[in-house]
Amino acid sequence: MHEKVTGVGVVCPKSLAEPIMKYFLDSESIEIVPVSSVVGVNLKSPQENPYEEFLNLVHSLYEEVGKTPHPKVEKVNLPVVFDEEEFRSFATELKERLDEIDSDMEELRRKIEELSEGIEALEVLRGLDVSVSELRNTRWIRIRVGKVPLEYAQRLQKSFEGEDVLLLPGRVKGGERAMVVIHPKDVKVEGALKNAAFRELKLPDLEESVEDALFELKDERKSLEVKLQELHLEKKEIFYKNRRKIYSYYDTVYVLKAVHDAMKSTGMSKEFVFISGWMTEKGLDGLKKLAEDLEGVVVFEEIDIPSQKPTLLRNNRFFKHFEFLVKMYGIPRSDEIDPTPIVAVLFLFFYGLMFGDVGHGAVIAAIAWYLFKKRSSDLWFIMTFAGLSSVFFGLLYGSIFGFETIPPLFERPLENINDFLMLSIYIGAALIVFGMILNIYNRFARKELKEVVFDANGFAGMGLYLTAISAAFLYASGRSVPLELVLYPILAFTGMIFVGIVIFEEGTLGERIILAFFETFDRLLAFFSNTLSFIRLGAFAMNHAGLFLAFYTMAKMSKSAFGSFMSLLLGNLLLIFLEGLVVFIQAVRLEFYEFFSKFYSGDGREFKPLRYEGGAER
Repeated sequence: MHEKVTGVGVVCPKSLAEPIMKYFLDSESIEIVPVSSVVGVNLKSPQENPYEEFLNLVHSLYEEVGKTPHPKVEKVNLPVVFDEEEFRSFATELKERLDEIDSDMEELRRKIEELSEGIEALEVLRGLDVSVSELRNTRWIRIRVGKVPLEYAQRLQKSFEGEDVLLLPGRVKGGERAMVVIHPKDVKVEGALKNAAFRELKLPDLEESVEDALFELKDERKSLEVKLQELHLEKKEIFYKNRRKIYSYYDTVYVLKAVHDAMKSTGMSKEFVFISGWMTEKGLDGLKKLAEDLEGVVVFEEIDIPSQKPTLLRNNRFFKHFEFLVKMYGIPRSDEIDPTPIVAVLFLFFYGLMFGDVGHGAVIAAIAWYLFKKRSSDLWFIMTFAGLSSVFFGLLYGSIFGFETIPPLFERPLENINDFLMLSIYIGAALIVFGMILNIYNRFARKELKEVVFDANGFAGMGLYLTAISAAFLYASGRSVPLELVLYPILAFTGMIFVGIVIFEEGTLGERIILAFFETFDRLLAFFSNTLSFIRLGAFAMNHAGLFLAFYTMAKMSKSAFGSFMSLLLGNLLLIFLEGLVVFIQAVRLEFYEFFSKFYSGDGREFKPLRYEGGAER
């Protein structure tokens, strides 16, 4: 159902603009429309937000310690005295101290990286009884230590075949092979190393033996890692010592920034602020109470706003999830009925009718409920109750996992084909007439009286359809129907539709007559095709039973118990997931094309209230 939304204008002194805008943000009750489009006068509005700089500054403090802010907007009461210089001094000083620590931490990370590279190089040479300086300062040869991607190791070896180059392969770790390359200094190896993606490790500048140097570097790295952790804790210590003040500043700046962002759509004179927009009834009541407490605030109700009135849907917790299906087609206009409750009931009815099975429905309901709890998706909520609907109709059909082992509370589809097909036609005819009644209601509410009378989905079309479908049902039941009782009303109602198009459409008389002929003929075909389309309700109910029968026959033909079991298992899985999806699509299709087309435009615009961005807590 719709919540009433009305055009509202507010005029207040500049000193009261902030608490008024905060009320709008807190209540999420207004969609602001620029004042210039309402009054036709260009009033100045602020273009820059003075609090954006301050908010960014506080954000940077949170980022320094890796925290995510969650502003508590209810703690901020506007108007508030905000000392910009005091805040800037506090935040800047804190930021500079944290930046200094960051710089020290970055230097430590650089040193740790250098030590790690040296350790890697020495790990490759571990076991050599020489000093590191001797390895670095050889006179005639060059010793390179590095790593090669495993897939390039053989390529590197082949590239040095026949050369005065010695390769000593080492351990494999992380997809790389350690490698020592020893070659005369006058032999060029850089090209081959580059082609093999050789990553050279720098040997540390130490005098000790390889083993002693390795211990020394590891101890030094551990020492630096401890210092790095101490600096990280120091950052957190600084933040938590000032936490209460940071939180308080952040809440205030967050609210003020949001308020002044919203004020960019207002108009301002030297002393007053002008606000206009679409507002909910509940929000308007709260605004009027606030205006009584704030002297100088004037509220104008039901003002004329030159933009499409937005739609705000307010359904209960159950039907709220089915707005997902309605919005797939389009948002209802503010002056047409909200079809959400009808869609919910019809979708569940269609789904269960076409996919009635206790076992299959229970599986779908269980899986969908689990996914809904994990993801809170409207789709999985809908499928949970679609599965339960299947369980209900499964009891009516006496079917559980395809086996007709329980007595049906109604009828079995394959044993009563004609009954199910006729039931589908009855349901389709009733829904088409119901759709026309809803269309008449919508048109009447919008005072579109000519459409109420002459439209193909108005009284003329409903009279034509009821006459034709009643005659068809009587004929199908074997009763005789006098021709004049059918022909004359059909001609009369068809003539009303034809004349309505000729009179009310635009164009020359000849164009309107041709248009009326084709439009009327198209509507007659649509009535026929829409009605027959509902046969799929009974057809899919029989198809579900028929498909299982096919898998059951395959299982009986199998020569082994395992083969029979697998045939039945795969058959049931196919029915649950593949046919379950197809039936979902068909249920939606019947609502959208056969039912919605009679009364629903879906070209409305959703109400988009002014609200805080991100993670504000209220």
